[in-house]
Formats: sequence, C-alpha cells, structure tokens
Amino acid sequence: MVIKAARRYANAMLITAIEQKILEKIKDDMLLIKQAISDSSELSLFLKSPIIKKEVKKSALEAIFEGKIEELTSNLITILSNKGRENLLYGITLSFIELYHEHKNIIEVDVNSAFELKKDELASLKNKLEDATGKSVLLNVIINKDLIGGLTVRIADTVIDGSVKHKLNQLKIKFTTAVE
Repeated sequence: MVIKAARRYANAMLITAIEQKILEKIKDDMLLIKQAISDSSELSLFLKSPIIKKEVKKSALEAIFEGKIEELTSNLITILSNKGRENLLYGITLSFIELYHEHKNIIEVDVNSAFELKKDELASLKNKLEDATGKSVLLNVIINKDLIGGLTVRIADTVIDGSVKHKLNQLKIKFTTAVE
C-alpha cells in the first residue's frame, strides 16, 4: 500500500518533470531507484530504520545514486533526507510510475505463459490487448510451467485464464458433479 504522502511527492515530481520537459529522464530515475531498493533488502531496511541518523541515510543515498540521476531526483532525495522521510522513497517510485502510466495512457498487463512466446505471438497479443483496452500495453511476461499449456492474462483486477491447467480443473469439476 502506498501512503498518501508518497503519492503527493510523486505527483509533484511528475508535474515538475513535465514542466521541465524531463519526464522520461525522471521516469528512468524512478525505475532505477525502485530496482535498487527492490534488489537490496539491506537498502530497504536501512531506509526504514528509525535508528540510523538521517545524515547517514542522506550520505548513503547520495553515494549510491551520484551521477546516475537527474538533479530534480537528487533534490527529492535531499528533501526526504532533511525531513527524515527516506522511508517514503520506494512508495514514491511506485506512485510515480503509476502516475506516469496514467499520464501516458499505458496499462500494465501480466501474462503468465506455460512456454516462452515468440516475438510475433507477443506482438499479436499486445495488439489485441491494445485494441480491447484502448491503451498502450506494457507486457510483463512470466513463464510458468505449472500452467501446462496456454496462458493467463491479468489486466488490473480482471484475469483471463486460458491455461490448460484451468481447463483441466473445469473438466474435473464437471466430472465430479456429474458423478454425484
């Protein structure tokens, strides 16, 4: 759950990035920071720790991201550090990416496939989903051998299950209810 404060910071970042015409660069910064925190449980715990002084956190964040992020993003980190709110950084990145997608009319779609999809299959799926949603689609494809065959597609709260595993389960239910 992203808290309201993180969303407000993210919204301010989005508006400022648009005004300064550096939206794509700031999006890249947010993805970099999100990935760094996601990949390191130590960094995540470090940022959340109330024991570690804010000056130490600020120095560490500057060292990690120095020369890798835009000045606007660096300023955000400084503001958060000065206020002792470094723990909001990950939530800000999540909110920013969500707001960026809304701004750009992009929807993320999770696709679970039993096998790796070919480029033409991915392109066809993406085109069909864009036609159906009226938005640009960003596919997150995950290989899941448990599906046996086929795929599942999740768009927000809607799941379309075209997997062999799902169809076998439906048949099992039909057979067991028919026998009873």
